[in-house]
Amino acid sequence: MSNQADKPRDEAIKAAMYDSAVLAGLFEGEFQATYRGPERSEYLRVLSDILAGLGGSLEIGPSGVAAAFADHRIAIRFGAR
Repeated sequence: MSNQADKPRDEAIKAAMYDSAVLAGLFEGEFQATYRGPERSEYLRVLSDILAGLGGSLEIGPSGVAAAFADHRIAIRFGAR
């Protein structure tokens, strides 16, 4: 049986592990998208709107998708995690 007091700690550990993987990818100039569904164009539309609100943009080209902020570009990858 799980102790309820462990749940917040477990959530904190899980979040830290996920976030560290995201941060490591950003240092490499890459982000692994979490969306895996069939509506990728809708995902990209909403992501583009959000990035624009944050002062960035979404670049979609033959080499793939990237988020751009000032002089930084972060490639967005889709696929299995």
